[in-house]
Amino acid sequence: MPTEPTSYDLVISGGRVVDPANSIDAQLDIAVSGGKIAAIEAGIDTSATKRVVDASGLVVTPGLIDLHTHAVGGIRKPSRDDFMVDADTAGVSAGVTTILDAGSIGALSAGGLVNYLAPNATTRLMALINIGKMGVANLPEVKTTDDIDHASSVEVIQSAPEIIKGVKVRMVTPGIITLGNDMPKAAKSITDEAGGFVMVHVGDIAGQDPIAADLTPSLLTDILTKGDVVTHTLSGAVGALLADGSLISQAEEARRNGVYFDVGVGGGNFSFAAAQAVIDTGFIPDTISSDITAMFIHAGPVFSLTECMGKITTLGISFEDAIRMTTSKPAEILGMSDEIGSLSVGSGADISILDLVEGDFIYREASGATKVGSQAIKPVMAVRNGVPQPLDFGPHPWGWLPAQNS
Repeated sequence: MPTEPTSYDLVISGGRVVDPANSIDAQLDIAVSGGKIAAIEAGIDTSATKRVVDASGLVVTPGLIDLHTHAVGGIRKPSRDDFMVDADTAGVSAGVTTILDAGSIGALSAGGLVNYLAPNATTRLMALINIGKMGVANLPEVKTTDDIDHASSVEVIQSAPEIIKGVKVRMVTPGIITLGNDMPKAAKSITDEAGGFVMVHVGDIAGQDPIAADLTPSLLTDILTKGDVVTHTLSGAVGALLADGSLISQAEEARRNGVYFDVGVGGGNFSFAAAQAVIDTGFIPDTISSDITAMFIHAGPVFSLTECMGKITTLGISFEDAIRMTTSKPAEILGMSDEIGSLSVGSGADISILDLVEGDFIYREASGATKVGSQAIKPVMAVRNGVPQPLDFGPHPWGWLPAQNS
């Protein structure tokens, strides 16, 4: 008696499946049922499937994770916010299924994100609260100790640990002048009590004060501990990881201690020269994130997570490693490897479909310096909880791909 074909809600067929967590790089089909991955194999019978997405010629990956965004639109201003984007603008509308907002909100402004933005976003939205109790609604967010509220910060993290994952600290003026490393120490005190991790922005883009360079070595080795994150690994700003053009030794020591290193491209937190100097030492960041904001999504140099990934591949990082740096590795940092970051059967069906395009593409940094790359990564679709999501037109006037070198 013939076997009835299995009924699936969705099958993504014929794509190149790249799943670093499971060491998969092969042409396979992915079946989804009930919001979970039901099968990954070649030649899945789709005759009883409700919806089939043909991914022939495309790359299918675990849902991309952006570990550093500013995507809590509506929290800071009622309209025309020049800083925040909406969660889905940074997320599913750009082919990304999970985002972490890094310090946009503080302990006293977290309620809107927890109670309204995260539950109503299609994208999985999580956040780090800013060490400054009002977040970036009050820039500069930290001027004195009066801007830090330990008790409220602990309360917020403990009340919503599935959404609030720790504390973000920006090591910029004037906070580093008045408080120095007492600022990240305060953040560590909060996470030691409440749980979660600390993410630290290095590189004083606000003032380029020499004190930033004096603080960073001790910050890396005496304050940050296993599971914490340094963002802006490839920054050329004062206080980042380069001193006189060389990688500071404390970066390697911190990595041995279990500290992670994130790219966080952002508006002024990445330079090709600094990036090449860091990477040429063999020091490869753990994760690629966008640090996306409203002011840099259309004007650049950020544009999108996928464009940031393409930018990093111009430095000798492979496409496959770029996928690992935006899937399994950020999932590990978030402590969520059993939920996101892989295409394991039984895991939630968060999936990204990408087009790896060959060409002659121009990538640029905030200073205007450019670098040409032979590949670009174009988002095609995000599948969130098993449901395909519509894609935005893209951040450029012509769509998603970077400008071509003519």
